[in-house]
Amino acid sequence: MYQNSGNILFVSDEVQKLAQFRDEYVSSYNVFVASSVREAHRMLKEYEIHVVLVKQMMPSMSGLQFFESISHDFPNMTNIILYDGGDTESLEQAYEAGQIFRFLHMPSSHVELRMTIDNALRLHKAEFERKQLLDEVSEYKDQQRHILDLFKRYVPGEVVSQALETNKEDIMKPGESRVVSVLFADMRNFTRLTSQLAPSDVVNFLNDYWEIITRSIKNNKGSVNKYMGDGMLAVFGAPVSYMDNHENAVNAALDMIDSLEEINQKYAKKLGGEISIGIGINSGEVIVGNIGTDNFMEYTVIGNTVNNAARLETISKKKPNSIIISKKTYDLVKHAFKTSDMAQARVSDKKETIMFCEVLGPKPDNIYPMNTQSNV
Repeated sequence: MYQNSGNILFVSDEVQKLAQFRDEYVSSYNVFVASSVREAHRMLKEYEIHVVLVKQMMPSMSGLQFFESISHDFPNMTNIILYDGGDTESLEQAYEAGQIFRFLHMPSSHVELRMTIDNALRLHKAEFERKQLLDEVSEYKDQQRHILDLFKRYVPGEVVSQALETNKEDIMKPGESRVVSVLFADMRNFTRLTSQLAPSDVVNFLNDYWEIITRSIKNNKGSVNKYMGDGMLAVFGAPVSYMDNHENAVNAALDMIDSLEEINQKYAKKLGGEISIGIGINSGEVIVGNIGTDNFMEYTVIGNTVNNAARLETISKKKPNSIIISKKTYDLVKHAFKTSDMAQARVSDKKETIMFCEVLGPKPDNIYPMNTQSNV
């Protein structure tokens, strides 16, 4: 805490002048005096001194040498040199270099010395407040960074960055139509596999599971839109689009299947069986945007493309670790992946059918046809 009346230390080997200085200024400042540089150094370590006045020439070292010797331990000290004649070149150099605040010829007038001390105290207080503000800003930034890191666990990082760069009144702007690939993934037999685990173990398992699975999404430039217990919705092409959105979605799905080996090595024995997943991918137009209130918002993808991606994931239940893609997705990625023959299934509670196939793996030579575009 910075006190209203400054703490000043006067260092001189002339005891009479120390007593005189204390008598003249004790009514205005908290005055400390030292008759040697060692005593002064001890006081600096023991008390919170704001301004130091030192006689330039003393038996063991000069005032400049003293300030040089304490600069490592007290870098923010405000220093004043009092000299009684002689060459001032070194003092001028020290002043220009910012090593001392002022140097005064002694004896100086009472008014001049008081003005110099007052100015030094104001400078020291300003520096103290500046440093305090910088520390507060640094602490605030650390807190904000921690909050953002935590926030990005729940919200796509791209959405967070977009929100930070957007005016508050613009965040709730109308939705946008985009062409994307939507990926639904769901763990098979989750209830059976985790029925014997304690609730805390179930949560720890899911956290580990999604940490590994999500890595595949992020590595392929996708964005996790939401977790739904043992299920997940990811989007490729929103909020940020890349040249190969639809290929990225299928590559992410293949990586997810591959990553199961890492998960099973850690949990298969504890769960009493290996983990498998099913994945459905559909491509097409969706509406995306931030939906909610001032208290809670969610970045959401809406539309029939999303609904059909969820239905494709349901079709994948027929075969463990299968990746089912719609014909729309197939038409966009067929140059890059081997698939099964096209099949069809009736969309639940609708008369229409959906065309689909299973992804079997990447083609050896992934060369994109010249007359086709990779995405919109």
